[in-house]
Amino acid sequence: MGRAPSTAALVTRALALVLFLGACTVANPSVTATPTPTRDPNALNVTALLDLSGSRAPGGAPQRDALQLWADQHASGSPRVKLKITDVASSPSKTALELRREAVEARADAIIVGVSVDYDEAFANLIQLAQVPVLFTLPIPEPATRGGGWTFALAPTPAQLARVVLDDAAQRSVLSLGLVVSDESTSAVVERIALVKDLTRRQVTPSVVTVMAPDATQKIRPLLATTPLVFFAGAPRAYLEAARTVTTGTTLYFSYFCDFGDIADLRDAAALAAWPGSRWIAASATGTNTATRATFVQTYTDRAGPPTSVAASAYDALALLSSAAEKGIEPTGVRDRLQSGTFTGVATTYTFSQSQHAGFNAGDLALLRYVGPRTSPALR
Repeated sequence: MGRAPSTAALVTRALALVLFLGACTVANPSVTATPTPTRDPNALNVTALLDLSGSRAPGGAPQRDALQLWADQHASGSPRVKLKITDVASSPSKTALELRREAVEARADAIIVGVSVDYDEAFANLIQLAQVPVLFTLPIPEPATRGGGWTFALAPTPAQLARVVLDDAAQRSVLSLGLVVSDESTSAVVERIALVKDLTRRQVTPSVVTVMAPDATQKIRPLLATTPLVFFAGAPRAYLEAARTVTTGTTLYFSYFCDFGDIADLRDAAALAAWPGSRWIAASATGTNTATRATFVQTYTDRAGPPTSVAASAYDALALLSSAAEKGIEPTGVRDRLQSGTFTGVATTYTFSQSQHAGFNAGDLALLRYVGPRTSPALR
């Protein structure tokens, strides 16, 4: 019986067989790789993800108008900002998909997210992997990570909003008699959690009612007759019919997510309806940088009506990115300059650091209300 072949011999034979089979196989047609988008070295490519369709609130139209206004006003600026607006159609999955696609495939230098998201660990990791600055114009929790991270929050955090609203409410009535009303939308859940947490911090056991749009009026209306303070979390569309029935003596606190048009007919309501926003957009421009603020308010109003705080944050997002890109558009450099400075915008003065990426100055928050049937919102 012959000696078994050595390991080296077996490897040699196997390799010969592979080469033989490869020579007998017809070669596959060559595949041409998808060309990588050509980068303009003198342009900052910015993509804005907005809800221009679908049911998620608030809608993206006011932000789109503000972004386009800034782009029109700075068409000849340096670096040149190339703005791309993408409709994510009120879809959380499409929001995440488009964010990744714009960062990886379209090679955006920065991304503006103008939609409500569940900013959890998975979403934060998605942005960290994208490796480009991502600016949020709607409230998210403090997003700073070790070394700063890539996420920047331009809106006040849910915790800041809850504190401002509850501080005001505590001066008006006994907080133990307050009611928190919420649906199950992403924005409402985030605000509801913040309100409940702050009430608990004040040693108040909150009364919480969750509703769906079809049963909201039936469920809320009986409670409004006996509750002096009502806090509505999230966009107000599901609550408006019930809110119109309240009488003098009940104070309604609506969400930062309010669009002025959403609650316009509450101008004639007997109850006081208030909601948090930027004092710079509601009031006549005073203080620093008045020319920029006044110009924004006037020009935006001429185009689309009174600007919301969210629209102002969108306008500021492009201004922030443009300012941070003056010394170079490389994403790491833009990120580092964003997280090491202060910028005066039209909504507020933003201050960022490696340990603070929620830059809205809470001192610029104020409660807004309508003061007459045909007036714009004003500071309360």
